[in-house]
Formats: sequence, C-alpha cells, structure tokens
Amino acid sequence: MSTHRARPPLIIRPRPSRRLGGFVAATHLAALAVAGALPLGWVVRVGLMLSIAASLGWLLWAGVLGRAPWSVREAVWDEQGWRLTLEDGRVREARLAASTYLGAGLVILNLRCGRLRRRSLVLTADAVDGDLLRRLRARLRLLGPLEPAAGDGQP
Repeated sequence: MSTHRARPPLIIRPRPSRRLGGFVAATHLAALAVAGALPLGWVVRVGLMLSIAASLGWLLWAGVLGRAPWSVREAVWDEQGWRLTLEDGRVREARLAASTYLGAGLVILNLRCGRLRRRSLVLTADAVDGDLLRRLRARLRLLGPLEPAAGDGQP
C-alpha cells in the first residue's frame, strides 16, 4: 500500500555539457599557457605540456562526453537508494557521500560504489532538464547526504 509520502524515483540521464566542456578546455588551455611560459628546459616543458593535453583529452572523453566504460550513463534515486548504470552496461548500487555539492546551476554528486570505488556525476543546467535539476536539489536539501563524511569519527 503506498503512502502520500512515497517519492517517485529521480532518473538522471546526463547529456554532454557544453558549459562543462568549455570550462575544462579553458582551464587546460590556461595551464598550457603557463607551462609554456615556465623557465624550464624545453624537454621538461614539452613533457609537461603533453601531460596537460593528455589530461584534457581524458577529461573530455570520460567526464564531459561520458564515453569511458566507467562513466555514469544513468543514475536512479528511489526508496532503496542510488543505482548507477555505467556506460558499459554494468549496474552498481551506490551511496551518496557528504561531499556532494549543491549550487544554483551546478550539482556534483559524489557517490560511493562499495568500499573503494567512487563515482562523481557533474550536472550542469545544460546537462539535464532544468525541472529535474531543481527537483534533485530540493530533495537533496530536504534529505541531506546519506553517508557521513570521511574522518568525522563515525565507523
């Protein structure tokens, strides 16, 4: 028998975000400019710049476009908790960490899948529907994080 307090599940299917992609690209391009101006030998400078470029490619592939096998394709929050479907089709149960960030146009869901695995889902206003983002923020503010922060003395 359902009660009036039952909440419908939130189903989050993030799209690639131009805003997040622009931010990642801008910060990496700024880091490339700084690395190019450092008073280092050219071998060290080129190595540093190549590692920054590799980081840009990695973040765009895995974090912004969500094409990596471990990227979150879908997150469902229902009465049983969080369930993540990864890009390779695996389904993982997860718990929301206290380090989750809520902002007006940005929500960063930090989720724990087991003891050591963690997943982060960065949601901007252009990655999900505005109404879904509003409902997610409201529900997170009402219920709060489900897991205590690390190092707060709780087992």
